[in-house]
Amino acid sequence: MRHVLVIAFHYPPEASSSGVLRTLKFTRYLPEYGWRATVVTLRRDAYETTDPGLEAQIPEPVRVVRTGYLNTKRHLAIKGRYPALLAVPDSWIGWLPWAVAAGRRVLREDPAQMIYSTSPHATAHLIGGRLSQAAALPWVTDFRDPWYEEPPEPGTPALVHWSARHLERNSIARAGHVVTSTAHLGAMLRGRYPGQPAGKFTTIANGFDEADFGGPRERRRRGDGKLLFVHTGAIHPGFRDPRPLFRAIRALDGLIDTSVLAFRFIGAGEFGESGAMAQCLAETGLTRQVAFLPRIAYAAALDELAQADVGLLLQASEDTTGLVPAKLYEYLRSGKPVLALTLPGASAEVLAETSGGWAINPLDGPALSAALLEIHRFWSAEALERCCAQPGSLAPFERRRLTGKLADVFQSLAAKD
Repeated sequence: MRHVLVIAFHYPPEASSSGVLRTLKFTRYLPEYGWRATVVTLRRDAYETTDPGLEAQIPEPVRVVRTGYLNTKRHLAIKGRYPALLAVPDSWIGWLPWAVAAGRRVLREDPAQMIYSTSPHATAHLIGGRLSQAAALPWVTDFRDPWYEEPPEPGTPALVHWSARHLERNSIARAGHVVTSTAHLGAMLRGRYPGQPAGKFTTIANGFDEADFGGPRERRRRGDGKLLFVHTGAIHPGFRDPRPLFRAIRALDGLIDTSVLAFRFIGAGEFGESGAMAQCLAETGLTRQVAFLPRIAYAAALDELAQADVGLLLQASEDTTGLVPAKLYEYLRSGKPVLALTLPGASAEVLAETSGGWAINPLDGPALSAALLEIHRFWSAEALERCCAQPGSLAPFERRRLTGKLADVFQSLAAKD
């Protein structure tokens, strides 16, 4: 069995990002394709949000090497401020010396045939590049999100933006292969670097793990007479904002009995408890119908989703149109139709491809109201299942199958070495 050294910031018990699932599931299923993994990551105390249940999913054959670190924001800031130079490419650059040293020790003790690094955070790619160069090993970079935005986000220091462009260009040039989480992201990188061969880029989607579903999590009926929408994960006034939905509901007064609608936001965060949100709920008359709940373990979140009638996706900004969050695939696999407040782009395309729900621009209030009317009509007729993605359309997004695509990349690259 061949050996791959994985560099990943997000790895269990870290649980603040769904990106942790991508790397966890890859390491879980790679042995089925002839590859075993050693993961270099951080000590547990680096993470603000953890989930022991995810850590329990790490297979016994996977060796996890946890290192020391230095976080610029946490350790070097004075009154919350620090020089931008100390956070290039990100505030976790202080992890690099520990991770490189640990990676070299691993490679001396247990030689590998491949280096794989995944971002965010981009520091992981700097670590992967150094180890690849030092050990003369092929290197695969995985981009779950863009390294930087063009034009830069407001407030981004010029030095940080310049360095991101330079470091990304260097990483793409030196990597043996580049994996992206969506075709949109891959096309963007190919456009930035037309001198790189098209065959150097492969899209491997986020997805769902069949092992996390089935049994008690199959479609549940509550019998409470409510049409329940469930959203998992943090909400945000910038691009994960449910307020357009609440306003669209108010426009339905007299057309449907809006009192049957209910909403649960799991792990919504501070915005759910904000004054702006409370004001919107009061104005729309939905205060008693909307619940903002604290973050819960991943397995418990899937249980909450199993009780929903509709999965709610909030992703409405220009810089996220090329991304598809893992939760969308989990909603679809849960046998729930999805109402997505999103702009045209990758997530809307997945919904269209799977016939799994509605993708509505949240700025289009009439279209959003029309979608809610249609959802209510199907629900009243006990026919919401007709709006769910068919299992056959979801097969390409199963984590085990997606891991096979990554193993193919490894095999191809190793064969050239």
